[in-house]
This record gives sequence, C-alpha cells and structure tokens, in this order.
Amino acid sequence: MSPLKAGNSYWMDSVPPTSYPALQSEITVDACIVGGGIAGLMSAFELSEAGLRVAILEGGRIASSVTGYTTAKLTSQHGTRYLRLTQEQGADVARSYARANQDALQRIRDIAGQLQIDDAIQARDAYIYGTDPDSVEALQAEAQAAADAGLPASFTTEVPIPFETVGAVRFTDQAQVHPRRLLIPLASALAKRGVQIFESSRAKDISFDTHWTVSTKEGQVHADNVVVAALTPTAGVGDDLWERMYCHQGFVVALPLLRGATGPGGVLISYERPMRSIRTIKRAEGQLLQVGGGSYVEDPNTGAEPYDDLETWAREHFNVGEVEYRWTTQDYSTADGIPLIGSLADDGLYIATGFGGWGLTSAGVTGAILRDLITGGQVTSQYRDIFNPSRELPAIDSALISARTSSGTDRDANEIITGLAPGEAAVVRSGGEQLAVYKDDDGQLDAVSAVCTHAGGIVLWNAPDSQWACPCHGSRFTPDGSVIRGPAEVPLPDKTHLIDE
Repeated sequence: MSPLKAGNSYWMDSVPPTSYPALQSEITVDACIVGGGIAGLMSAFELSEAGLRVAILEGGRIASSVTGYTTAKLTSQHGTRYLRLTQEQGADVARSYARANQDALQRIRDIAGQLQIDDAIQARDAYIYGTDPDSVEALQAEAQAAADAGLPASFTTEVPIPFETVGAVRFTDQAQVHPRRLLIPLASALAKRGVQIFESSRAKDISFDTHWTVSTKEGQVHADNVVVAALTPTAGVGDDLWERMYCHQGFVVALPLLRGATGPGGVLISYERPMRSIRTIKRAEGQLLQVGGGSYVEDPNTGAEPYDDLETWAREHFNVGEVEYRWTTQDYSTADGIPLIGSLADDGLYIATGFGGWGLTSAGVTGAILRDLITGGQVTSQYRDIFNPSRELPAIDSALISARTSSGTDRDANEIITGLAPGEAAVVRSGGEQLAVYKDDDGQLDAVSAVCTHAGGIVLWNAPDSQWACPCHGSRFTPDGSVIRGPAEVPLPDKTHLIDE
C-alpha cells in the first residue's frame, strides 16, 4: 500500500518539476504572457506559431498551480451548460460556445500529436449521469440542447459505471488528460522554438507608456501585448472583474482500483448533488480511480468531511484500496457561466479568467481567440464576442460579498482559544481586531489578522487543507499568514502579540 500523499496531486507526483530561470534582466518581446498554466502555454504556442516573440512569466513552476491540480477532463461537456445557455441567451450563443470548445478540444489533440505527446491524452466518452427518476426529463432536455448546438450529444440509458443509473447525457469522442505529461513537453517545445520562459518570476506591476512593461522582483519585460492568464486578475489588471466572478473549490481523492474491479468506462459527472466527478488514471502499477466533488469556498464547514465523504462514496460504488492521493483545486465562474477571454483595452492588454472548472478546453479557446485578436486573424470571429470581458454581466450579489467582509464572532476570545485542540483554528475578536488563530501540534498559537489583504474579506479556516481561505475571491494563506494562492499578494499581518497580552 502506498502512503497517503495529502495535498499532492497524482499529476504533480508523477512528473518532475521544471527548472526554468528567473527573470533577472530587461527584455523586449512582442507578447508577454503572465501565467505558466495551460492557458498561458496555449497562448504562447499560438502566438509563437504566428511568428511573434513571446515571453512567459510564471510566479511558481510551469503547470504547477491550478493546472497541476485539475481533474483533467478534456471535454466540451460542461455540466448542464447548453440548456441554460439556450434558455438564457439563445440558441446562437449556445452554438457559439459549443463550437469554441469543440474546436479547442481538437486543437489540443492536434498539438499533442504534432509534438508526439499524444499518449498524454486518452479518448473517452463523457457523461452526465442521473440516479433519480425525476432527473430523466432534465437530462433528455440537456442532451437535446447540446445536440441542437452542434455537439455529438445524445441521451442514453447505457452508462459505463458499476451502479444503477436512470440514464445520462453522452458526448462521444471526448478525452481525459495527464496535464503535466502534456504541458511539460509543450513548454520544452516552446523553449526550443524561442519562447523565453521564466519561473519564480511573479508579475508585480503592469504599466503602459508607449508600450507595456511587466515588472517582476528582479526584471522587466517590455511588450506590445500583455496576456494575463494567471487564473485571477493580477498586478492591478482587471480588478473590476472581481465583482463579476465567484470562487469555488473542488476536493479530489485517488484510490487504486483493486484487481478485477470494474471502473468507470468514461469521464463522468453526476447530475444530482452533491456532484461527483469520476475518471480513471492510467499508471504502470494499476489504475487509480479519481473522484472529485465541489463546495464553495464560502461554506464555513470546518471539519475534514469533504475528503471523508468522497472516500466513503468511492467505497460504496467501486472496489478500491486505500486513498493514495487527495488534493484541492480552485477556479472562478462568471454569473452567466461563460469565461472572460479577450481584450481589456484597445492598446494590447488581454485577460483570460473565469473558466468555471473547465480550464482545459477554455485554455484552448483562450489561445485561439488571443491569437486572432493580436494578429488580426478571423478563425474565431464567429464566436469570440460571447467571451468578451467587457460584455454586460450581472454582478455577483453585493450583499453576500458585504457579509463576507464583516463576518466574525463576538464570543469571548479567550474562551474560544483555550478550547482549541492541536490542529484547530478559529476567527475571534481581540483588542478590537478580527484575528485568525491556529494551534499547532505542539500547542503553540499563531495569530494573524483575519482580514484578507486583497479585498478585506474575513478568512475562514479550511480544515481539510489546514489553510486560511478568503470567501470573497479565494485567496489562501498558511496558518502563519503566508500567501499560498492569490489574488492576495501580501501576507496576513502577525497579531500574536494580541493574544499574548
């Protein structure tokens, strides 16, 4: 039995990290891409293929942030997206969204084949399955809407999973991916093509004079075009977009399928809630079953239930061994469910965000749209307007955001802190401030400000990952306040002195 690798994905564990240099000088290129995940790499591929000089700035390591913790389904089946789009925005928008994502799926396959890394992609059909008879009508309606949008979709009662269902929406010829076996070779191919890749080079500032300048701690990139493809708006770019997106978190476990066990015969998600996302992971020592589920970051549950629930569900439905991996992932969705991809200004500033958990095909859409916008191409002209970041979008509930910036407890701080067991945490008021207090395994206390340094949200304790999480925009911090994941860039200030007094 392999030991549990908590917090580490199979994708990260099975492919060694990259080692590109940090930016330590000034360079000039045609396009600077901020973000070294799949959206940034696809953009770099398309722009460099069009003949542009390209540089990539990655704050950590290539394909090691959200891309390294994805569930890795390459499909145009994005939940029950097409019925909703048809009803809310019309059949033309649904068809445009469908074409964009089908084109992206095929483009990623073509690139993998071109680079001879197509073994990172396995063809699979994709399913949205139901277990409640009351779900059949909705599944049939979604299948019809997807088919009307031009997708290879149909309703079926033959669902390749070893438990009873009432039917599913089936998309044929989709895929599952090992993201790092795809993207690490892609980055290498880009470097050989002349793309300059810099790691440990977080963008600190993006400014415009006669051209764009992206500044890092030790260097600068001057460019005619800047693409921000870093999961979230960053370095002050696109700050107004926060009112139009919300953050959600996913939890994933991976367990070995035991010898002779029947696994899923495709990539599947459940129609009913709680949502279950299912696929297999191919490896030499036997297949892993990957099961994912989601909950919004603002859910104040503090127990470790998400992983326990997923493991229990997996054991009830499949013949599996002990959990070998468990990890979390995070993404952002827009109010209308369509990503924000395109120009933020008339002078060469672009963004890609709000992928809603469907980052692989959305990354392909990103590369295609930005290639056309920057080079004057027309391949995406029939659908790119629906992704326009400047389109009219309903704002996320401002009352909810307000509540998240003013939450807290008026209970006696000393009483709460004294009651903490090792490994537990709480938000308390002390000395007129909101404090995030954590007790480590040795009984020592860390206290930091509970006010997120990005937009003032009051952080919550995420027990499964032992992190502080902001419910507004998803920033993550260690127990001592260090930034794990943005959009926050500044640590939570230390306040231990307020509980020592």
